[in-house]
Amino acid sequence: MSFTSISIREALQLPEDSKTRIRGWVYRRRIYGDKAFVVVRDSTGIMQTVAAKGSTADFEDAENITIESAVEVEGIVKKDPRAPGGKELKVTSFKIISKAEPFPITASASREFLLDIRHLWVRSRKMTAIFKVRNTVFRAIHDYFKNKGYYEVQCPMFITAAVEGGATLFEVDYFGERKVYLTQSSQFYLEALIYSLEKVYTVAPSFRAEKSRTRRHLTEFWHAEAEAAWAGLNDIMKVEEELITYIVEKVLEENRQELDFLKRDISALERVKPPFPRISYTEAIEMLKRKGIKVEWGEDLGADEERALTQEFEKPFF
Repeated sequence: MSFTSISIREALQLPEDSKTRIRGWVYRRRIYGDKAFVVVRDSTGIMQTVAAKGSTADFEDAENITIESAVEVEGIVKKDPRAPGGKELKVTSFKIISKAEPFPITASASREFLLDIRHLWVRSRKMTAIFKVRNTVFRAIHDYFKNKGYYEVQCPMFITAAVEGGATLFEVDYFGERKVYLTQSSQFYLEALIYSLEKVYTVAPSFRAEKSRTRRHLTEFWHAEAEAAWAGLNDIMKVEEELITYIVEKVLEENRQELDFLKRDISALERVKPPFPRISYTEAIEMLKRKGIKVEWGEDLGADEERALTQEFEKPFF
């Protein structure tokens, strides 16, 4: 008798003694006595499978399987509080789809090494959780703007003029004919489009030629930008407030499991509710001076000053 493969999330929801088939990649493997414990992962989670010597002809395959091998496992669902998700699969068939070479990532791998083999590191449960949260964020951005009557537009990636300053432009040789640059922002195009579509937005890459290893300076990043006709400062601040609130609500609603796995303290996210506090530039300077920070009226506020201001509030502020 054959079964249609189901996701691991679905398999974990089946009642005990259900027969099923899962497929995925080997996440962990250990041998204990005459049993092989193979944890299989797919995009929805992980599940422990147990192959006992003599109970299946495929025991040697399970016993010798390598990490990240692709497998298809049939078996009977059994409850076990020690297993991930509280259930495991008693193996009746263990089929190797593709056996992997020895996996190079270990628990002691350095950040530099992980960056060098990023194509393998994206398979980790941590990266999978991050990608799922990111997916929710991007979808929420699109949903918010569409629900508010904004039109999505796509703007050129090659530009001929700076938006954020000429010193941060990535120059590109355009067939030897002229110099063009990778876009820093879609701002100019969006501003032009409000005279026909009125409310527009885009989500696209932006590039800044800034040599920095801080979290605040990325040479490439995804940029959500919007422009609206007939809108003043308070109008656009309201849009930003609603957008951030909507994104956080969706992440809390849809990604609680991922946040738990990432050990994210969600209390700060739960406090993200409108209205956001608003302070003037003068008030910000006074706050910083009271904290002993040397700053004069008229000076730009840098990362240190911004960080100090955030400590005065429990949620985003303007």
